[in-house]
Amino acid sequence: MKELSVIEMSDVSGAYSWNWGSFGSVIESVAKNTVEAVASATLGACAGGIAGSIIGGSHGGDGGGILGFGAIGQGVGMVWGLAVGAVACGIGGALIGWDATYDSTMNFLDGINSGDIQIF
Repeated sequence: MKELSVIEMSDVSGAYSWNWGSFGSVIESVAKNTVEAVASATLGACAGGIAGSIIGGSHGGDGGGILGFGAIGQGVGMVWGLAVGAVACGIGGALIGWDATYDSTMNFLDGINSGDIQIF
């Protein structure tokens, strides 16, 4: 069986590093991986919440509503989009790890700033 190199381990999606040398190193690995997973989930949740809130707020009132302008629908869409986007992207961030979550978030924000991604 082939042993994977550090580069190959980094290429695996969500590959957290594990050190099985001694009990102390296993505890250290668990602590580091937990911190990385929480940070990845937090960053993913923030980015997903931003996108979900903007999209939900922009399109929540598309149906017009009772009064014809859909203000309540926009408010509900904004809050619902925030919640769904944050949960979904938080889970995704924890699964793919810090590096991929950071790269995806920065690409998303750069795309919004440059106008390549239009979510309005």
